[in-house]
Amino acid sequence: MAAGCGGDRSRDGASPPRSATGLALQSLLAVERARFGAPGAIAVARVDDRRWAVADGTADASGTPASATGTFRIASITKPLVATLALQAVARGQLSLDDDVGHLLPGVVPLEPAVTVRTLLNHTSGIFDELNEGDATTDAARLRDAALRSEARRLMAQRAAGTRAIASDRLLVALAETHDRYFPPGSAYHYSNTNYQLAAMVLEKVTGQSLSTLLRTGIVEPLGLQHTTVAPPDLASPSLRGYVVTDGGAAPVDVTDDLLAFGNGGNGGVLSTPDELLTILRTIVTARLIPPALAADMMKPAMGNYGLGLAVYSTRCGSFHGHGGAVNGTGSIAMVSSDGHDGIVIAQNLLSDHEPTCLRSPRT
Repeated sequence: MAAGCGGDRSRDGASPPRSATGLALQSLLAVERARFGAPGAIAVARVDDRRWAVADGTADASGTPASATGTFRIASITKPLVATLALQAVARGQLSLDDDVGHLLPGVVPLEPAVTVRTLLNHTSGIFDELNEGDATTDAARLRDAALRSEARRLMAQRAAGTRAIASDRLLVALAETHDRYFPPGSAYHYSNTNYQLAAMVLEKVTGQSLSTLLRTGIVEPLGLQHTTVAPPDLASPSLRGYVVTDGGAAPVDVTDDLLAFGNGGNGGVLSTPDELLTILRTIVTARLIPPALAADMMKPAMGNYGLGLAVYSTRCGSFHGHGGAVNGTGSIAMVSSDGHDGIVIAQNLLSDHEPTCLRSPRT
């Protein structure tokens, strides 16, 4: 892993308190946290049945020590979870990767040019990424639907008043659809959070169940997890609070519970712990949650390095599958090897505000 692609090993699956690998990982985390200026950082790494968990700094502004067992907003690492739920629906015969999203969600996505479920999951739909590249005020004024325009105005007023709010998935998609497509579906790759708002909408439509229920029955309960949920409906705060810094150099601002851009949660709403998230990804790549053929499809890049919800990372330790995430002041990455034996999850609780965002909400 980051500390050397292997290292010392203990028999019971946990690292000794002063193991060489554990100390190296601790030191690396501390150096990187300090370099970036984040209040805290956490990490869990596994090689086969060996585990190393480390934390550095604080989880919040009051000085609570960061804990590697605490919860954090996993942001866009949510996407491989949603892709897994979609592939479970495919395995049950409720959905096909070639299904036309315009037919599944009439009035939400135009019938032409035709967008399929597959192009949502591998980001080749060409649909605009409102959360990272849009301007909500300008785009809301272009909405043809009066009810959606009213919702956008109400949400922006709530934000101005400091009230917590969540935009509907329908609004987030409609704002994106005020823009032209990047390219014809299936012809190129462009990352877009809108794709996974739509994927979650499709899942809810074909299964008749909420994303929260699907997450619980499809992933959480089969794996015996205790701390993995999705917002909405879970509006609880994670243990690792998130902060942003501005160009003015003021003190970091706590944006942990700014949930506006989450919609149905499909683009980045999941909360988890490093251990549980690593368990999920290891289970995905070893085809314990979906049939092997679908797991292989998930890990096979369509264009560039992105498959169905999973990116491929080339490291000095080999190729890994995973995803990165950044939302509500928390940045993270999770990667596992193709055989599921090795993996790492890292999170820190500081982001800058330099990146374009929707409705002035932190990037997903």
